[in-house]
Amino acid sequence: MLAFKKNIYTSTSQIEDPAPHSALRLEIDPFELLKAALEEEKETIDFLVRQLPEFWLEDGRKFYPHLYPVGTAQTMKTLLDKLWEGLISKSGWHHMNTYHYCFIYDVLIRFAFNYNHDNNEERNNTLPQLEGKPLRIKLFIHEYFKNTVFLLTPDQYNAMTGEEKLEKGYDCPTQFAVINGLAPTREETDLILSEDYPYSIYV
Repeated sequence: MLAFKKNIYTSTSQIEDPAPHSALRLEIDPFELLKAALEEEKETIDFLVRQLPEFWLEDGRKFYPHLYPVGTAQTMKTLLDKLWEGLISKSGWHHMNTYHYCFIYDVLIRFAFNYNHDNNEERNNTLPQLEGKPLRIKLFIHEYFKNTVFLLTPDQYNAMTGEEKLEKGYDCPTQFAVINGLAPTREETDLILSEDYPYSIYV
């Protein structure tokens, strides 16, 4: 199981729009959303790994605009395989690092864009729970991601002191490597098995 900021394995989650002028709420099963997005991503990855390496720069920018500098299509496949295994595993809770969060972010933004441009029949086939309503993915990201530090440029991130990063909640493992385009080690593509329950029992 993947340990996000909030538990994605509970029943359907109501996500409230943080905008003060809006009272809209989005009902969606976070597990089913991630499962649908990652399952669809398998086809994309299968296509990308078959392409010649010289096409990766163009393909990577298109499909993984924030993560492509860190590796190749095979790197993305490795991350996808690890995340899929963690998502459906019942053996324990697994913590992610910035490589994983950034990969999921790029996948979800693209998945939501494609979904929102589909017709109602295609939307219902993809995410039946939404009953054809738009997928407001940024609300989901706000609710379940610990942070989006990977959206910073290297200049923005590297200009901050360690104290400033902590004040903003930028404490996710491997964030320096992702933002500065460093390839992950084999260990950094792995999920970390949690030694205990990752959520407060009082929530």
